[in-house]
Amino acid sequence: MNPSDLYADALSALTAARACMLSPDWQNAIDQESSDQRLAASRALIQVQQAIIALSNETLSDIASAMQANGIQLSQATKGLQEALDDITKVATVMNSLSALLQVVSKILPLL
Repeated sequence: MNPSDLYADALSALTAARACMLSPDWQNAIDQESSDQRLAASRALIQVQQAIIALSNETLSDIASAMQANGIQLSQATKGLQEALDDITKVATVMNSLSALLQVVSKILPLL
C-alpha cells in the first residue's frame, strides 16, 4: 500500500473512532464499564484527537518513509479498528484496537 493510502486510511479510522466515542451509543456502552475503563476511554479520546491533529498537520512527504516502514502494522491496526467500530458495545475490543493503532501512529510521529 502506498503512503498516501496508508495516511488516508489511518486518518479516516481515527476520525471514525472520534465520532464513535462522542456518540450516545458509546456513552451508553461505556457507562456500563468500570470507572477505570471509563477513565481509560476518556484518555484514549484525547489521544485520538492528538493523533488526528498530528497527522493532519504533517506533510505527507515528511512522513512517507516512516509510514511505508510501518505500513503493514499500520494497515493491520487500521483494519482492526475499523472492524472493532462495527460493534461499539464491545468496549474492550474498541479500546484494544484503538490502542494498537495509536501505538503505530506514535512510531511515525510523536504524539503529545
